[in-house]
Amino acid sequence: MNPLRRAVACALIALGMLGAGAAPALAHATLLSSSPAANTRGVSQTRPTVVLHFSEPVQILNRADISVVTNRGLRFDKGAARTAPGDSRKVIIPLRGPLLPYSYTVRYRVVSADSHAEAQAFVFGVGSAKLAAPILAGAGGLTDTSPVAVAVRVVELVALGLLLGLIGFRMLVWGPAVADAAARGLSAGDRDTALRRGQRLFWRAFWGLAVLAGVAEAGVLAAKSAVVFHTGLITAALEPQSAFHLVAASRFGDLLGWRSAALFALIAVAFLTWSAESGRAPSVGRRGPFAAMALFSLTALTLLSTQGHASQAPLAPLSIAADAVHLSGAAIWVGGLPCLVAVLLRAPRLLPDSGRKVASATLTRFSKVALWSVAIIAVTGFARAAGELSTPTELWTTGYGRDLLLKTQLLLPILLLARKNRRFVAALAHGVTPSAARLRAVARTVQIELTIALGIVAIAALLVAQIPGRA
Repeated sequence: MNPLRRAVACALIALGMLGAGAAPALAHATLLSSSPAANTRGVSQTRPTVVLHFSEPVQILNRADISVVTNRGLRFDKGAARTAPGDSRKVIIPLRGPLLPYSYTVRYRVVSADSHAEAQAFVFGVGSAKLAAPILAGAGGLTDTSPVAVAVRVVELVALGLLLGLIGFRMLVWGPAVADAAARGLSAGDRDTALRRGQRLFWRAFWGLAVLAGVAEAGVLAAKSAVVFHTGLITAALEPQSAFHLVAASRFGDLLGWRSAALFALIAVAFLTWSAESGRAPSVGRRGPFAAMALFSLTALTLLSTQGHASQAPLAPLSIAADAVHLSGAAIWVGGLPCLVAVLLRAPRLLPDSGRKVASATLTRFSKVALWSVAIIAVTGFARAAGELSTPTELWTTGYGRDLLLKTQLLLPILLLARKNRRFVAALAHGVTPSAARLRAVARTVQIELTIALGIVAIAALLVAQIPGRA
């Protein structure tokens, strides 16, 4: 058994053991019970509080989002609702007393531990009062599944993923590929030209993606603020006090702050590395600084995993690790695709005599990296699906499962295209030097892979806002 198959087999065995011992997960905060219970009559007029019990820890960021009103619209809650000391899964709503023999509506909107806003309402009756229809509060603003909210998460995923993919491509593919081409007869002058142009393109792409990542994080903050405080995206962006409150008072804000710190650290190391490279002869770059950049980029993706469903899954640390590895594998693969296209199209034009050698060596190296990345994506994706679905039937009976199936189905044409390219790579391993036209044809195939992959990213951003099957 070759090393790749052995690694995949070991990972599947470990994940099977993890799934066997996993308890059910409840991602997104759901109301498990309340006191008084929903749709209950005969509640005492001297009752001092309403208590809500959720499936996971929640936070109250907007006091107006929790209220108790009569069937005539009169508020009967007193003071501010709060989570119970030592148990943030319970919310206590103080009531005015004594209660009148009316039907009362309990309205709540909270932010769950996985950063999603949950809103519901139910009624209870005091004394002999009949139950009336709940009086709902106007919601307004964005929701987590709004097109705008999904779009900013897509941009965030793309920016963070492409940053790691770009760094990984330079470390794992570009540098070794140029060295391989040099061993196959690439002249010193052509080597320096290739390295100088590659270095220039790398830093242009990096700084552009760094700006995009910053804009994306600001957009995510504005969108989440709009969801929590019932406003539009533009209003949330122009009135930063709500965003400041969200950052200061929520777990989402804590993780956003740490993610921003990781991005700042990445930019600081990148600036020092860029400054050092600008004054030197072209080279593949020192591995230490780029390893540090990759570490900070990986940290940002891990913090993204910590914010989502994985944080409330069974064995949360392992689930977060699996999700972070899944995102990182996808980032290395998908983020490397545009880099590969650039090399396949530019190298033959830049170096008429030896550019095809550089391009073929790059394609060969990337094919190996992509193979490992796909194996990692498959194994960790299976683990995350097992952690979010209680039975296989939820793949077609729930919206979350159907989108998960669609994500998997989009992966199949990519694998078919990749298999086709691997046959071409196998020919390169026997010393075949491809024509420029053949390289352009491969580049078109890679562009198709990239387009489909971006569709998968969009579905992944939508899955973040959906309720998994176990909930």
